Amino acid sequence: MLTVRGETFVAALAQRHSGLWRENVLPALFDACVKGRVSMSSALLPQAAALKLLRRASRDVLAATGKGGDGIVSRYINRPISRAISHQLLRIPAVTPFHASVGTALLGLAMAFALFLGDGTGLILGALLFQAASIFDGVDGEIARATNRTSELGATLDSVIDAFTNLAFITGVTVNVAMAGDVAGAVAGSIALVTLGAGLLLIGRHASAMGEPMNFDVIKRQLRNGRRTSRLTEFFIHLTMRDFFAAACALMIVAGFTDILLIAFAVIALGWFSVTALVLSRLKRTTRGGMTMVAAARRAEPCALAPASLAFPQSGTAIRRD
Repeated sequence: MLTVRGETFVAALAQRHSGLWRENVLPALFDACVKGRVSMSSALLPQAAALKLLRRASRDVLAATGKGGDGIVSRYINRPISRAISHQLLRIPAVTPFHASVGTALLGLAMAFALFLGDGTGLILGALLFQAASIFDGVDGEIARATNRTSELGATLDSVIDAFTNLAFITGVTVNVAMAGDVAGAVAGSIALVTLGAGLLLIGRHASAMGEPMNFDVIKRQLRNGRRTSRLTEFFIHLTMRDFFAAACALMIVAGFTDILLIAFAVIALGWFSVTALVLSRLKRTTRGGMTMVAAARRAEPCALAPASLAFPQSGTAIRRD
């Protein structure tokens, strides 16, 4: 039995995807590790060729770890960077998705510390760290999918860290501008913070009631719901996704438009909360209606089985004849 870890395990998983050359990944892996050479189409290749094949396979697997729901910023900026980070981390045999989640949390803590410094340098540094956390946030999921270690607990942990990072960012920016004497920015930031927190609470309560892991994509999925959406709906979805939000915040704060950012975010947050409350309310009614129908069907089952039970009495039971 050959135990495979780290990047070599990612390479071995490439055989799960389509492609003629990938069927040789595991034999190549075995020969490279044990014999120092690879057997391929009756030809003997040096170990360097085997390792080249494995590296190609690992890149292919990592390229397939993106999510279909990635936003524009994530697809073209965040994901290429996070994949490069994942590729390097997977060289470490002991690395797990949990370690990547801890890394995201540490970036969030560093961001909050920078923002609470209360000066312009801390504000800019905090905004850049928020974008860095948004990029690194993809690493845990990529490692999990590449090494087949996805779990509901991991997804919930990732969502909770995202929620606290978002709340910490808005709180930190609000405190920072308040310490600088910006009353309007502080008021707008407070409105945005309360609204965002209330929306996240609704999503968390919904996930708990449904017995599902916490996932912020529930609103996006319900808005799309397998149908073609309008351009306005798609614009709203992308506008409220974290990858776009983090990148826009970093750019606007670095450019010196923090006031405009907080006011705009307060308005967007109010709209997002309204849509979230409406979607979850409809989803709750639909789910409740479905559960009522199932319960009614279960109550009707004994009645439907009654004639069958009379038709086949147990042995030793007397049958009355009139």
